[in-house]
Amino acid sequence: MNLNYSLAEQDGIQVLQIKDLLSEHANREIIKAVEHKLSEGYSSFVVDLGAIEYMNSVGLNFLLTMRARSKEKGGGLVVANVSEKVKSLLDMTKLTPMFVMTASVEQALQEVQQN
Repeated sequence: MNLNYSLAEQDGIQVLQIKDLLSEHANREIIKAVEHKLSEGYSSFVVDLGAIEYMNSVGLNFLLTMRARSKEKGGGLVVANVSEKVKSLLDMTKLTPMFVMTASVEQALQEVQQN
């Protein structure tokens, strides 16, 4: 079991909880797990960033990759529990409009189900 992330199904949606997005190597491992879920037919994901206070460009690249992979399969991606520092980074890089963000995993699940 990986201590950096966990994947769990909730109402047909994969909920990905991540503790750290600073390592490109670790992020590739998460993407492999996500691709496995995509191959099983899952296409919608909630990414819970509640444990992440800040991230760098490696984390931004991860989120963009997740978004692209889920959209390719006709699904969606909602990001939950985004810290102020991460929101600021998304604003600064002008990526905020690309992501649906919610204050909780529960709200994110509702958002995914509506789209």
